[in-house]
Amino acid sequence: MSYPWWLFVAMLLVVGAQGPGPGPGRKRSPDYGFATQMHSRAVDTRVTLEILEGQPKGTIVGRIPTKFGYTYRFNEPPAEFTLEPSTGEIKTSAVLDREALQNNRYDLVVLSSQPTYPIEVRIVVIDINDNPPEFPEAVIAVSFSESAAEGTRLLLDAASDKDEGINGVSDDYRIIAGNKDDKFKLIVTGNPTGETSYLHLETTGVLDREIQGFYVLNISARDGGTPPKYGYLQVNVTILDVNDNPPIFDHSDYTVSLNESVPPGTTVLQVMATDIDLGDNAKITYYLADTERQFTVDPETGIISTTEILDCPQQNCQSAKPSSSNCPKSCVFTVFARDHGTPRQDGRTYVTVSLVDANDHDPIIRFRYFPPTAGVATVDENAGNGSVVAAVSVIDTDEGLNGETNVRIVAGNELNHFRLDYTPNFDIVRVNGVLDREEISKYNLTVVATDKGSPPRTATAFLIIHVNDVNDHEPVFEKSEYSAVLSELAPPGTYVAGITATDEDTGVNAQIFYAIVTGNERQWFDINSESGLITTKDVLDREIQGVVELNISARDGGPNPKWAHTQLKVIILDENDEAPEFSQVYINVSLSESSSPNSLVAMLTAADHDQGTNGSVTYTLHPIVQQRYPDTFALDFLTGQLTTKTKLDREKISNYEILVVAKDQGLPPQSSTATVLLNILDVNDNNPEFYPQKYFIAIPEDTKIGSSVLKLSANDLDAGENAMLTYKLESGGDGLFSVDQWSGVAHLRESLRNSPKNIFKLTVSVKDHGDKRAVEDASVEIIRESNLEELIFENYGYEFQILEDHDAKVPNIGREVGKVRVKMSGFVIYSIMYGDPRKRFNIDERSGVITTANKIDREETITYSLVVTARSGLSYGKTTVTVNVLDLNDNKPMFLRDKEDIKLPENAAVGQEVYLSRAVDLDSGINSRVSYALTYNPEEQFRINEATGVIYLNKPIRAEPGNILYIEVTATDAGEPKLFSKHSFMVTVEDVNDHTPVFDHTSYETSLLESTPVNERFFALSASDADLGLNGRISYAITEGNIEGKFGVFPDGFLYVRNTLDREDKDYYSLTVTAKDLGNPSRSSIVPVVVHVIDENDNSPEFTNTTFSFNIRENEPVDSFVGKLTANDRDIGRNAELIFSLSLSQNDFVIDPKNGFIKTLHVFDREELVQNTGQNYITFEATVTDNGTPRLKDKVKVNVHITDVNDNPPKFLKVPYKVQISEGAGVGSHVVRLYTTDADEGLNGDVFYLIENGNDEGKFDIDEATGQIFLARSLDRETISKYTLTVIAHDAGPNNKLSSSASVFIDVLDENDNAPEFTQTDTRISVIETTLVQTDLIQFRATDPDLGLNSEVMFSITAGNRKDTFHIDPNTGVLCLRKPLDYEELNGYLLNITAMDNGNPKLSTTISFSVSVEDANDNPPAFPNTAIVRQIREGIPVHTPIVTVMAEDPDSGINGNVTYSISRQEPSDNNRHFDINPITGVIHTMLPIDREEIDTFRLTVVATDEAIPPSTRLSAEKLVTVIVEDINDNAPVFVSMNSAVLPANQGSFRGRGVTVMNIFARDLDSSTNGLVTYDLVSGNTDLFHLHRSSGALILKRPILNPEPRYQLAVKATDEAVQSERKSTDAYITVIATSEGGRGPIFNSDSFAGSVYENEPIGTSILTVSAGFEADDVEYYVTNITGGDVQVDRLFDIDMKLGLLSTAAELDREIGVDTYEVEVYAIAGHGSPRTSSTKNLYKRLACNERTASRKHWVIGSAIRINTRGRKTRPPTDPVRECENLMRFRCSAIGFDTDIGEESSYEAHKELAALP
Repeated sequence: MSYPWWLFVAMLLVVGAQGPGPGPGRKRSPDYGFATQMHSRAVDTRVTLEILEGQPKGTIVGRIPTKFGYTYRFNEPPAEFTLEPSTGEIKTSAVLDREALQNNRYDLVVLSSQPTYPIEVRIVVIDINDNPPEFPEAVIAVSFSESAAEGTRLLLDAASDKDEGINGVSDDYRIIAGNKDDKFKLIVTGNPTGETSYLHLETTGVLDREIQGFYVLNISARDGGTPPKYGYLQVNVTILDVNDNPPIFDHSDYTVSLNESVPPGTTVLQVMATDIDLGDNAKITYYLADTERQFTVDPETGIISTTEILDCPQQNCQSAKPSSSNCPKSCVFTVFARDHGTPRQDGRTYVTVSLVDANDHDPIIRFRYFPPTAGVATVDENAGNGSVVAAVSVIDTDEGLNGETNVRIVAGNELNHFRLDYTPNFDIVRVNGVLDREEISKYNLTVVATDKGSPPRTATAFLIIHVNDVNDHEPVFEKSEYSAVLSELAPPGTYVAGITATDEDTGVNAQIFYAIVTGNERQWFDINSESGLITTKDVLDREIQGVVELNISARDGGPNPKWAHTQLKVIILDENDEAPEFSQVYINVSLSESSSPNSLVAMLTAADHDQGTNGSVTYTLHPIVQQRYPDTFALDFLTGQLTTKTKLDREKISNYEILVVAKDQGLPPQSSTATVLLNILDVNDNNPEFYPQKYFIAIPEDTKIGSSVLKLSANDLDAGENAMLTYKLESGGDGLFSVDQWSGVAHLRESLRNSPKNIFKLTVSVKDHGDKRAVEDASVEIIRESNLEELIFENYGYEFQILEDHDAKVPNIGREVGKVRVKMSGFVIYSIMYGDPRKRFNIDERSGVITTANKIDREETITYSLVVTARSGLSYGKTTVTVNVLDLNDNKPMFLRDKEDIKLPENAAVGQEVYLSRAVDLDSGINSRVSYALTYNPEEQFRINEATGVIYLNKPIRAEPGNILYIEVTATDAGEPKLFSKHSFMVTVEDVNDHTPVFDHTSYETSLLESTPVNERFFALSASDADLGLNGRISYAITEGNIEGKFGVFPDGFLYVRNTLDREDKDYYSLTVTAKDLGNPSRSSIVPVVVHVIDENDNSPEFTNTTFSFNIRENEPVDSFVGKLTANDRDIGRNAELIFSLSLSQNDFVIDPKNGFIKTLHVFDREELVQNTGQNYITFEATVTDNGTPRLKDKVKVNVHITDVNDNPPKFLKVPYKVQISEGAGVGSHVVRLYTTDADEGLNGDVFYLIENGNDEGKFDIDEATGQIFLARSLDRETISKYTLTVIAHDAGPNNKLSSSASVFIDVLDENDNAPEFTQTDTRISVIETTLVQTDLIQFRATDPDLGLNSEVMFSITAGNRKDTFHIDPNTGVLCLRKPLDYEELNGYLLNITAMDNGNPKLSTTISFSVSVEDANDNPPAFPNTAIVRQIREGIPVHTPIVTVMAEDPDSGINGNVTYSISRQEPSDNNRHFDINPITGVIHTMLPIDREEIDTFRLTVVATDEAIPPSTRLSAEKLVTVIVEDINDNAPVFVSMNSAVLPANQGSFRGRGVTVMNIFARDLDSSTNGLVTYDLVSGNTDLFHLHRSSGALILKRPILNPEPRYQLAVKATDEAVQSERKSTDAYITVIATSEGGRGPIFNSDSFAGSVYENEPIGTSILTVSAGFEADDVEYYVTNITGGDVQVDRLFDIDMKLGLLSTAAELDREIGVDTYEVEVYAIAGHGSPRTSSTKNLYKRLACNERTASRKHWVIGSAIRINTRGRKTRPPTDPVRECENLMRFRCSAIGFDTDIGEESSYEAHKELAALP
């Protein structure tokens, strides 16, 4: 849409006249200099708008601030918004998505129409909950070991939410499915950085893979929106196996029958076990106990076979005569199954091998003790070397060598502490070293007696030697330091600690005595010297001592006692037992009344020695302070600083009593109060004041000189010297009177006869010592008594009544009180002389009517007695007016006390007087009559006397002591309307000791193990007392049944053990416990407590002998009696039931478990025994066990003597040996044990082993004594997989050694002991970021020298695979791309590639592999989305930087290097005003900037990367808007006509003048720089006036005889503010028209001409001429119009020649093409003689191919209307073109007939124009 040029001109004129217009004016940027700052600035008008995302298209966002007459547009129109140009309303043009934005806003710039100013608009997109939480992966897999402890955590990736704020993801995660048995829970913990919280998956209990090995958990994440949205994560949880299940045999026991004569190596049976674990955890190996010599088991198959001729004992013989059926021989042994897990687990089963079916005397050993009466051998631990311990005698009933014996100690004397000395009859055991009972308190010497038979028989006995204690050890405390924590309120007797020390000595040497050595100076604690129990002895006080360190000693009871010490640290906890304490309870403070508010009054400090909150003191003002002195004082809550809140006035209150409360923060809180007595010091801030202020007195003429005439009275509200007044006679009195300066008494100085005056007027002043003077001086009139005439009032005295003003209403000032009058007529002046110091009343001095002048308050003054005077000349009279103030009910009753705490015993009697509530009412009469009522009285607990206010108890108190009863009393007066006030009371129910302590049971019975330690608390008694305080505090005591002092009770009712219990001494206690309160008198109750001492199995059975030896003749029948074992047990019941048994390792004898009778199981043959056992006696162990828990036992050795070369080589039991061993077996591992037999005895039967061949590398070793082959060095199957060893077994015969050999074949089993090894050497690759997904990148290869599964290699990525970007084939090792790469997001990956075998345990090798992502030019440079608008001042130097634009390219290298250029400048793209630094992006000026030429530039900046080849380069554009700010660089230019015509009709003057013309000057600057004012400088200022603002030239008055012309000088000045103003002068010719139409005559009726556009100023167009007689003619242009509108002065005329020329360069495109110029011709001088003509001139287009589509370009005879009219094409465009333009021209018109455009073209070459 185009507009006519004049509309733009008009708009400019309006703007020029109005200034900057509405809205904020422009601000000038500070000039910082070109060198350091950009000479530009951003916008200074900013608008922030908000809109919810997701709103429909067309939603209104908001409005920008607009100015009238402006239009607005986006600097860069966004796709998302539209802007209404006029209203500034912004709407959406698309649905907004906040999550699609880089940030949550749009930064836009709106530009106004001319003159342009920018507005920065920020549109913030508010989030809505339109996105659910999202987990990084939808499905993940995790694992937990089934051995994971409860609370084991695994970190999961938390969810994220594209929304923000409350719509973002919350911490509400839940497992919504798959959590069978609730084995897992989620734990959310905060992140210290404030970012996403940590999400943990945590186990809640024991996992068991064998029950469930896999879970599929569905986890939900909820955001905080409304309604909420959810995201889900599937977590696949694998439970990893641990070795938590032992192998289990398919039978708990196996039984098999076997002929006892079977040879070694016979298969017995096969056992089978299974393990429900996995892998190695389920792999099973079988083995037998190391003590088992008769059988062996195959570790792999579980096949059991024999290793020697079997010899099994008889079992379960119950009949007197043994038989094969009743007393079978059987071997019972345990088979173990062990898995290969870690740690290894064992299972076991029992195998019973039932066998399907002499030796005369052994030596007998006997011991003798010293003294002979002793039952055991004893020796003092300090016995000297050689001391006798015992004698050993041996009896052997055999004869000869068979009966001769040798005795030796074979065991128990490893330290050689004893020796045997031989004598003919016995051997003596003597001390042979230094003994230490604490190291070894008992010795068990195995004494063997061997006869000299062949084979020899032996006997074994055990000598038990007890070492007696001597006091050689100090006591030892259990701890080096003890600690205890107590409340400082703990009562005496409270348990503190039980200190225990032990002494390794015995008896009295081990008896411990305890004492407190130091630290108990305050005697707060006591210690039981025997038990070590420490209790409180006195009341504790933490404020005196918070930590007590007691030094405790322990002394043993030996004759030379030994000591030990320990420390007990008792920490005393603070209780709130102290109230804060002020340093002074009363504080006297003085403060000047001139002190400003917030002045410091006092700093109060209260100390509280409690700790923490108990000792934290805060300060508050007592509520009465606010009541007495509202809003007057402030007290700092923490510091106790008391300050004033307002300015104080001593004259109102001179002394303050301020109560300050200090309260701690304990529970319950404690408080104390201090009183600040504040005295206000006076300052002289009040003027003295006379009252009365006027005095009148008559004195006799003969009054003596010096007599007192009257006393003036004045007062001053100040105090002290400030209130000391001095009086002064200021004037009057003619020297006859004086005023005493101190008393104010006026005296007569001279006789009145000396003065002719009848009345004297004195003016007296008064001032205080602070030079403050009364505002009004006292006026004193003294009249001669003889001249005084008395005025008589109509009444002797007056009495009036008036109602007081209501306190709650505005005072009614001016109410008439009454009227006084004197009994005379004439001029009388009335005044109130006295009785109204506060000026409550006023009197009309003429009428005598008394009215109220201020508020009347009866409660302030009930009656006023006014002295009213009347004056009339020398006449004077006075009267008394009594004004009684009548009462209004304007005061409510007020309670005398603001707060009352009432104490009432809980047993108070009904009707008892509780409290007297008193309220007073300042009103009078019925208005002050007060009645009382209870307005809050729950459950009618109280009643009140309506008249007296006495409160009585109405019902028995049911509330518990300590409770507070609240009641509210209302006092109401009897006035109308009734007024009332309320007062609340707190009645605290006080406790009375009316309750006896009550136990929670009527009796107690408990059981106690006899082993309960001393000082241990074992039972809690509980008694309650409903009373409070000391009345309810209970103490306990055992009052009966505790004679032995076995028990004690602590103050809290806990019973404890005071002395050691022993059921064997006493098993029952009947105690009586008394609970007593602390009231006065106290109350108590008792309860029986029965304590049963439970037997513990604390006494072991004891055999009556230390060794039992029995003899049985060989060949005795089965079931022959051998002997009886006897034992005792002090316990009772099952604990004392004795069971005898023999060791399972023997099968020769059987014992009756009840009576201890030992019988044989078979017939004994000594030779066979020697052959089978190598000895001629049988020794076994017997055990006696009680039936208690735990079972206690005693063992004894039983010797049963049965009494008897080298011809047998050792014989291997099994050949060849084939075994397997893992290569991973550790050094020392058992390989196989070789068994041999040798029927010989002694050295001849001793067998030794050695490896003869096959062990060149020394991998194996063999125990020469046992034949156990074990691993000596580590094996490596990959080096040698098989070994064949030759083992030699030989005996130790002294003469000739016999031997045999066996082969041992050892297969080395593979162990997963080799980790895979990578074969390639590549550690890095580079991949361009545009590589397609699924592309193979590299193949990894690895080898493993192990076998089978151990050598199978699997590949995986174990670390560094961020976002799961890569995938590796686990079998082939091919690494491929799983997800797209983005160099800008991540430019490299460091992967851990792991090659893992399938062995158990799995072995792996990990290498670091680097994947470098190569950048591809896939990102164009990107500018920030914020609009770039800068404002610069015109005229700044060329090359000034104005703004820096920055674009970022996330690519790297040259792909990310950005260069800048300006691709387009609007306007004037062909004349660039700006350039940009291609590297830095700094835009600077290239040409001078002239706002009047261009005020807004739009620069398109291009950012381009430097990718190679150039064809791959990417770029981005950014619009930079530069707005040019104006400076005052243009002076106003006059564009109006320089001549005008006087109005023809001057008779229309009405006093305001007539407008001659409008002078207009245009200033191309803007704002005030372009605002023009006008001044008339010179020329006929008496006739003309120039309006300063509008430029209107006004003729002030009519000109009767005008001159032909008037020359006026005018000036146009701009209104620049911040720079120098510019101005232009011009001359205006005002022409007077001739009357009657006489004047010069133009040569033609009309003139026409044409000119080309863009011709220079001064181009001639045509000449007009006119003639008038002989006079010279002058020409003036008075008006120019174009398109019927007045335009600027575009043309000038030569005043003399009439040559019309251009006055401005013309532009056809922005104006009209035809102008009408009005020319006036003036002839000569004298009377005006003028005529006018109008010239038509056309402006033509030159050298243009086309013109505007809306109007024709050529034709002087054609008038063209630019709008609204139908136009026609030229009839002959070629001719018209030739005639008018004389050059090549063209015309375009609109043909209305066909509705299309038509073009016409004509060419004519002509000579150059003149």
